[in-house]
Amino acid sequence: MPASTIVASSGEFRLYGDSVQTFASLPVATYTIAFSQTTGYSLRQTEPLAPGKETVYGNHSSRVQRIINGYSAMDRSLGVILSGDKGMGKSLMIRLIAERMRVEYNLPTLLVQHDTPGLAAFLDELGEVVVVFDEFEKVFSDDEGESQNQFLSLFDGLSTTKRLYVLSVNELERVNDYMLNRPGRFHYHMRFAYPGPETVAAYLRDQVPGVAEKQVNEIVNFSRKYDINFDHLRAIAFELRLGESFAEVIGDLNIKRTTDTGSQVRAHITWEDGGTDVLVGRVDLFDNESLQTISDWESGTGMRFRMRDAVTSEDGYRLPPGAFTFIDVRDVEDKSPDDEPTRRAVSVTLRRPPKYSIDF
Repeated sequence: MPASTIVASSGEFRLYGDSVQTFASLPVATYTIAFSQTTGYSLRQTEPLAPGKETVYGNHSSRVQRIINGYSAMDRSLGVILSGDKGMGKSLMIRLIAERMRVEYNLPTLLVQHDTPGLAAFLDELGEVVVVFDEFEKVFSDDEGESQNQFLSLFDGLSTTKRLYVLSVNELERVNDYMLNRPGRFHYHMRFAYPGPETVAAYLRDQVPGVAEKQVNEIVNFSRKYDINFDHLRAIAFELRLGESFAEVIGDLNIKRTTDTGSQVRAHITWEDGGTDVLVGRVDLFDNESLQTISDWESGTGMRFRMRDAVTSEDGYRLPPGAFTFIDVRDVEDKSPDDEPTRRAVSVTLRRPPKYSIDF
């Protein structure tokens, strides 16, 4: 039987059966990229990106809306970097973005999962689409940087076709410097911090119906000492639903402290005269008994305390009067630990600084 469809391209004619369909634009769906040395690039349809029934916590929804509004108002391509440690909700945001763009703008989504020859040129042949690079720095990680350099002109937004480029990044230091601090290439760079105490508590109450407040408080307190992401919370909630207690199961979960040097902590001091100071150091927040010291060698001031005396507060751990002493750390051998400066402190609060994917 003769071929029912004949396609001409670049002087070559290809014959196809009656199952061939032609489209003026890419149908609205989610695609992965396939590459062959002999036949080149093609797209394969896959399951659509969507958040499903997963509850959205934090400011994900407002951030997604900001991206949607920005894309609508911009007359060229829009670039978005989502950076932060693993398990922080970047993938959920990508699914939210893809679904909104699919439903409201009829835009297909293209998942870039492999580094293949001529990839940037192929992407620039596509029409208006959402292009997602998940774990960008991991997929495009060559030492010379050429793997990432190929996209610089594409991300400039100067193509005649408008697109939305979304990159998720775990290790920001592995991303090409020409992509960072360049709003012309990436208009948005959204950093993902670890969920705070309120989010942790809300997640547990949502995911573990009837959970005891004692358990919630224990886990919230743990999150003040250890960086808990949503992957951790999901695992903890699963065990609580099975009837386990947090104190008994935490030691068996794949959530381990990776260092014995403690956490970076800021000691916010309020003096009797109304003045304030901040000492920065490392503290083992899990060690209740040992006498620990935070020192500022520039000023010579050190503060000693035990974590057992700290009282949990909304913004950290408060040390009441009498629970801390000050010393001169530059002359510690000649001074008693009880020798405090004449300026007296009325309160000290230990706070862990928020951990973002980039320093401000």
